[in-house]
Amino acid sequence: MATPDELAHWYADAWNETDPAKRRALLEAACSPGIRFLQEGFEYEVVGIDALDRTIAEYQATWPDGIEGRVEITTPIQSHHGIGRGGFAWIVGDERTYGTDFAEIGDDGRMQMIAVFIDAPT
Repeated sequence: MATPDELAHWYADAWNETDPAKRRALLEAACSPGIRFLQEGFEYEVVGIDALDRTIAEYQATWPDGIEGRVEITTPIQSHHGIGRGGFAWIVGDERTYGTDFAEIGDDGRMQMIAVFIDAPT
């Protein structure tokens, strides 16, 4: 069974991966089939690996021409009692957005829920 740190890194790598087959493999390693992705600011839940994969592809499509975006983990991954959290940065060009992800680990050892909180600008 994967560690919470491995799950978080596979998940972050999925946001960075532009090859659909490689991104899908990362998501399947990190997330349960019925993953629930709850993004602050979204009016809806993203449910399932297919929907999360589409959400990531749509995000990548917003990157300006010639500028690649990426997600970086910015804090150590902490976990207890099947819940984990980690800080992250979304980086597109010179712009950075920071936040914290909270995840619930399912019985299959993969993330079954991810809740994303965006830090307020300072």
